[in-house]
Amino acid sequence: MSFAIPAATSITSLFVTKTDYYTKKDTGEVMAAVQALSPIPAGAQGNAKGFEVTEYRADASVLDQVDLTQGPVVVKFESQVRPVTDRFGRTTNTQVLTKVIADQPQRQAAPQGAKPEAPKS
Repeated sequence: MSFAIPAATSITSLFVTKTDYYTKKDTGEVMAAVQALSPIPAGAQGNAKGFEVTEYRADASVLDQVDLTQGPVVVKFESQVRPVTDRFGRTTNTQVLTKVIADQPQRQAAPQGAKPEAPKS
């Protein structure tokens, strides 16, 4: 009997301020990152209050879908916990942004039989 264990995915919305990537010289692997502002949780250690900059690992394909031409933007991502090896050779389970989730535009339907309002002059 076999069964499939689903991947641990989650949805997260971030106030994205920067995207970045580099290519590893030895392997050619593209390492991508998304930087965002996050509120400091109430009761966090220390005296910090306000917001902090947080950086997330990301699949390179995610960067093409984040448009920062008009400034910082809120983006909804799907993320997955993956084993990631840092530059020192240590491997940890890390949240990686895997795709952008496009919100469906909310359209308000006009009431049946309603006439559009005439422009005022």
